[in-house]
Amino acid sequence: MHLTFLFFAPWGFYFSAVFNAATGVTDIFYVTALTLVGVLVNALWFHARQSLRTHGMAALFCLLALFVVLPMNWLYNGGADGPTLMFFVLLAAYALGAVVLRPWQRVALIAGFLLVPTMLILATHSRPTWIPGYTDPGQRLLDLTVSYYFSITLLLILMGGYLRRFESEHRDARDTAMRDSLTGLLNHGAFHGVLDQYGIERVSRPDRAILLTYDLDHFKQVNDSYGHAYGDRVLQHFSRLLNETARAYGGVAGRCGGEEFNVFIPRATRSQVVALDNRLREQCMGQPLDHGAICFSGGAAFDSAPSFSVDEWLGRSDSALYAAKADGRNRSLFDDGAMMTIPSNKRA
Repeated sequence: MHLTFLFFAPWGFYFSAVFNAATGVTDIFYVTALTLVGVLVNALWFHARQSLRTHGMAALFCLLALFVVLPMNWLYNGGADGPTLMFFVLLAAYALGAVVLRPWQRVALIAGFLLVPTMLILATHSRPTWIPGYTDPGQRLLDLTVSYYFSITLLLILMGGYLRRFESEHRDARDTAMRDSLTGLLNHGAFHGVLDQYGIERVSRPDRAILLTYDLDHFKQVNDSYGHAYGDRVLQHFSRLLNETARAYGGVAGRCGGEEFNVFIPRATRSQVVALDNRLREQCMGQPLDHGAICFSGGAAFDSAPSFSVDEWLGRSDSALYAAKADGRNRSLFDDGAMMTIPSNKRA
């Protein structure tokens, strides 16, 4: 947003210089000053673009406009009869709404927006002859009209920028609230929200959905033996592989407990589920960590109940997981007892 503003601001100064010269509103000295300010702001934009210090350059522009450009505009462009107070309001909307400031900087800037116009008004009252007036009412009307439409256009652009930034920050905050902070997968609440939404829409879905539950084998022992930092690495590594594999089959993955994970696929066949499970195992075996490959057990249940219940569905998937653990771990079972895991010596 700041780069865009710094890019277009000089053209506002150039336009003002041409307009003032053409209409005779100000003398040649101020026309030249506006042109030089435009060149200076061009330099600020270029430096911000090269150094990526957009907030710093935007703050510098605000200081330049507040303490130099607008006071000069007041002195050379009609004082209180001209459009300068309108420009003060426009600059305040940008500086206080878009520029990132520390608390003391914000207080100082607010004080500047209060004091500078006040001093200019008092100076005009005590020394009215310092301010050259308009040559005729028509010239003033033209200047105020053009300045108003120029200001309202910039204000609408600023409001659009604020709205886009708000929407972006809202999306980011919502996404962050839905994600597990360690793994980046959907958290417990968000994953259950996906299942609830599926339950609402399931009548219109011709294919059965599948729910898988995975649990890392002997994870507590890994944590106790190698430390929690290594345990976090294990969780992050497995989560990345699980997410990639789930997305390849049109599914979504979530972390719903310490070392427990779930995968939901809205449309799946038994053979696709078997392929997903074995692909995940091959990925884990092919990308071991410092203390070996990750081993896990899994359970899967299709949405086959006459009436939908998230708890019942999760319960069947969990029961299949516990059966896989009781059967020796490092394998996955369907809730009907069928084996999902292909022995390593028989995989393609």
